[in-house]
Amino acid sequence: MYTYIPGTFIMVASLAIASVLAVATWKRREATGARTFFLFALSVLIWLLGEGSILLPLGSEWRIFWIEVALLGIAIMVPAWMAFVMQYTGKEQKITLVTTALAAIIPATTFLLSLSGIMPATDLMSGSPYFVLAGAVYLVVIISIIFLVAMLLAAPVMYRRQIGFVLMCALIPWAAILSPSLMTPVPTPGAGCCILCVMTASLAAATGALKAGLFGTVPLSKDRYLNSLTDGVFVLDPQFRLVEMNRKGEEMVRHHSEELAGLPVAEFINYFPELQKGYGGTSEATYVQSINKADGRREHYELRISPIIDWRSRTTGHFLLVRDISRLKETEDALLRAQKKTSILNQISQHDIKNQLEVIIGYGGILEELTPDDSEQKRYVRRIIEASEMITEHLGAAKDYRDLGLKVPEWQSVAGAAERAARILKNHGVTLEVEAGGFEVYADPLFGKVFYNLYENAIRHGGGVTAMRVSVSEAGGEDLIVVEDNGKGVAAGTKEKIFERKYGSHTGLGLFLTREILSATGISIRECGVPGNGARFEIRVPPSRCRRSRRGEDQPG
Repeated sequence: MYTYIPGTFIMVASLAIASVLAVATWKRREATGARTFFLFALSVLIWLLGEGSILLPLGSEWRIFWIEVALLGIAIMVPAWMAFVMQYTGKEQKITLVTTALAAIIPATTFLLSLSGIMPATDLMSGSPYFVLAGAVYLVVIISIIFLVAMLLAAPVMYRRQIGFVLMCALIPWAAILSPSLMTPVPTPGAGCCILCVMTASLAAATGALKAGLFGTVPLSKDRYLNSLTDGVFVLDPQFRLVEMNRKGEEMVRHHSEELAGLPVAEFINYFPELQKGYGGTSEATYVQSINKADGRREHYELRISPIIDWRSRTTGHFLLVRDISRLKETEDALLRAQKKTSILNQISQHDIKNQLEVIIGYGGILEELTPDDSEQKRYVRRIIEASEMITEHLGAAKDYRDLGLKVPEWQSVAGAAERAARILKNHGVTLEVEAGGFEVYADPLFGKVFYNLYENAIRHGGGVTAMRVSVSEAGGEDLIVVEDNGKGVAAGTKEKIFERKYGSHTGLGLFLTREILSATGISIRECGVPGNGARFEIRVPPSRCRRSRRGEDQPG
């Protein structure tokens, strides 16, 4: 007749859960710590199998055999768990064969003594041998718990849930494994409760692996990610004394972190005082320092310091980053030198070309006066003069385009820029009305060229323009600068084409350059007038690039 043995159902359930956990872990074996955790889960299976079989009504020889199986599980479990915890918490550099052997020596010795028959298995599970084994296992448990708790306190919120599950795995099963009620060969009423603890821990591990991202998103320890950075990282206390630094920082100052801990950072980073002058302790500050080395080389460093704020908004320290930007600076200097040489060459070339064009235009004008009006030669001379004038305009546009973006944007008055460019309108008898008030835009220094080009376009292609108007309005949460005339307008099919290079009956550069000048600072332009009622150009300015006249500001808000 079948007799129910206490804990049998729970043991079978624990075996099933541990098996699923081992399979799930093996599928994620490429993740950090997954292989060692798989070995740990496998050893738990071996231990559960041994402990479960001890509960069966078998003979004494079989009972001793299953005790030895349980001891084998413990011998594998202890070093596997320690290796997993060290990998998971980022202490893998401390995992060596010696460390693993030290963790395994007592459990492995216990198993070998039982297997060789030197000491009976039942004697190993009681008295002094049992307490030696328990002490070795608990020592590994304590070390792993310390690592996990430290990681839990320092980890981001998104990782704390899975770390909590790992802590449950550390605490619950070890308590069950070392329980005297399970270590005795005779089933006791408490055996089922202890096996229930093992199943609970297995469920925690399974939940951590399947629901909390364990082995899918393994938390990065501070050591792992700080030491992998190519920048020097220094953590300072509120008085700017060193707390710790990463490996790159140690290379920069040629000292280990322990040697300089507690010293003011200004004592070993000579250029820190200059950075500190611009740092108020509440926001990030940046400073670039160049240093002449003894071997003639010149090194460049970028220093950034920012406050470390706690949950009460108090400054508990400072975070200093030192970046070697020597190669970047060398590249920048080389580009500036090449740009300067190119600019000088362009200026010389353009100057010489303009001089020769003036000669051509001058002599062409004389030749035009000497040529009869009704002759074909006069038409040829006129074309030569027009081509020369067009080349001159091309050179001017090329100069503007070359200078575009080289200078820092600045705040400029729309009314002032529109009125300064109005000289071309006065020469052609066109009136101008400006209604921009104190509106200002943060744009390239060539912003005034935008109005000049729009005025010139109206005169050349507007079809008898006699009046122009510049105004400011608002649409869709953005400010608009509107430039409109009373000419014939722009045909519907050409509203975008007029901004293309080489489009139109003249050089085709005016409106193209206008759009380029505006786009350099995120400002757009389009033509949206009604054909036959004059052209209407809308310049759309983002909120961060405009303001009503407020003195003392240099940058966009």
